[in-house]
Amino acid sequence: MLTFVFVCFSVSVTGLHAAFTVVVGSPSIKVKENEGVDLKCSYTADFGETPRIEWKFKDLKGYQFFIYFDGRITAEYEGRITVDDGGLRFNKVTRADTGDYDCEVSGNSGYDEKTIKLTVLVPPSKPVSRIPSSVTTGSNVRLTCYDADGSPPSTYRWYKDNTPLPEDPSKFPSFKNLTYKMNVFNGSLEFPSISKLDTGSYFCEASNGEGAPQCGDTVNMEVHDEDNSQTPAVSSSLSTENKDVPSKTTLNHMLEKQYGVFLLQEVKLKLEIQKLELEITKLKLELQKLGQEP
Repeated sequence: MLTFVFVCFSVSVTGLHAAFTVVVGSPSIKVKENEGVDLKCSYTADFGETPRIEWKFKDLKGYQFFIYFDGRITAEYEGRITVDDGGLRFNKVTRADTGDYDCEVSGNSGYDEKTIKLTVLVPPSKPVSRIPSSVTTGSNVRLTCYDADGSPPSTYRWYKDNTPLPEDPSKFPSFKNLTYKMNVFNGSLEFPSISKLDTGSYFCEASNGEGAPQCGDTVNMEVHDEDNSQTPAVSSSLSTENKDVPSKTTLNHMLEKQYGVFLLQEVKLKLEIQKLELEITKLKLELQKLGQEP
């Protein structure tokens, strides 16, 4: 006996897209600062003729908020964006607009969302670096470099005596005696145990592929041995000063004597108070006598 199995495939009226699907023009967009940009977002017809469309923005710090909600542009974005069935358009972007944009569509009991990553391109600015001018041999020393403006975030390079330092010195014969650790992403240059070989002029460079790389100020860092030559002089000075410092026994005797003086003064004050109280009592008695006379 033959059994026939019929399988029915359902094809959406929107073509190859699955039911209740949101589609974005590009998941990642880059645009220069102060230029306009379109974030295209479309959806399948099964959401209905008037679906609910919302746009959310999450910045680089992780804060998320609506920019288009309940059919209206939020106050912070009025005059900056326009929204229609084809997506969202910025009239002019700033570096603060870098982040993730969620296009959310719901209707006819269906829901879907897609994210567009927008990167506003900004050249690096002159980085701020922290380089000590004098350090002690064997100490842990960390140099830092930071560019606050570059978008995408800058990567960093360090120079010593105008020569670029490789990220890993152990791979280069001319740098194998150096033991620094460089992080090209956060801009740090660390010497776990600095030596006199590390003495020199240092500066850092920030670059992100947008505009020319920017260099920080050059600082000459001197590495010297710890100076112990002043130790005997200090000890001698302390010994001389100690001659004029009273002994513990003398101090105790002085304190006891002073305490005795305070006690004597306290007794005298109490006697004076008693005398005053006696005079007051006499005055009260005199007043009573005067009050009883006809």
